[in-house]
Amino acid sequence: MIVRDKNFNYFHFLVLVHLLENGGRDNYLEITSSQISLIINRSQQTASKVLLDLERDSYIERVKNNKKFGMKLTEAGFEVLRDVYDLLKKSIEKPIDKLVQFRGKIVTGMGEGAYYMSLEGYKKQFLRKLGYEPFPGTLNVKLEDKHYINSRRDLINHPSIYIEGFKNKDRTFGWVKCYAATILQEVRGNYNSDMHLENNKAKEVHILLLERTHHDNSLIEVIGPQSIKDTYNLKNGDSVIIKMRN
Repeated sequence: MIVRDKNFNYFHFLVLVHLLENGGRDNYLEITSSQISLIINRSQQTASKVLLDLERDSYIERVKNNKKFGMKLTEAGFEVLRDVYDLLKKSIEKPIDKLVQFRGKIVTGMGEGAYYMSLEGYKKQFLRKLGYEPFPGTLNVKLEDKHYINSRRDLINHPSIYIEGFKNKDRTFGWVKCYAATILQEVRGNYNSDMHLENNKAKEVHILLLERTHHDNSLIEVIGPQSIKDTYNLKNGDSVIIKMRN
């Protein structure tokens, strides 16, 4: 159990670490308060108090040998360090939370979405890989803050559903990466629960990342099997939250 004592501080921790590092779990180490003051970078008076605190709370054991003290970690002192180690190890090795969200306002697009969503080379792959043919058009969301724009830039590093590029007799079309997402409308700073798309249609909403686009990282395009604006009564200027789903 990690220490909850408000009197336990960084200096106490440093002394425990020093004892463990130098074999003080199994052996008594001869260490003076002057040496402790160097370890914690504080006065000898403060060092003496730290040692008294640790001894009083049974985190170290001290025995006097002539004019010197030998000290070692007690089991309680060792448990404190082991708990800190376990906590750090768990935190460091914890998988990165893949939840990514964006905030922005709906804007009018250039009309490109309707064209690209109607191409057979894309439509067949969307149907096979996403389970639906997208409505011929995208919901365009303009991101408002820099950290959302940075997250949009980093989308390419996240797992995606890959739609391959293709050629027709006129030109070559680039790949598309799709990311499952949900949308909430933000009203007066609060989430409107009626807009939380936690239904079957919401599971079919995806963020698009295009190999070839005229948009920069400040704009996100979203597709669904139906018109997202019409289905969920959204309009230009509405503020929305887009949350990627793992």
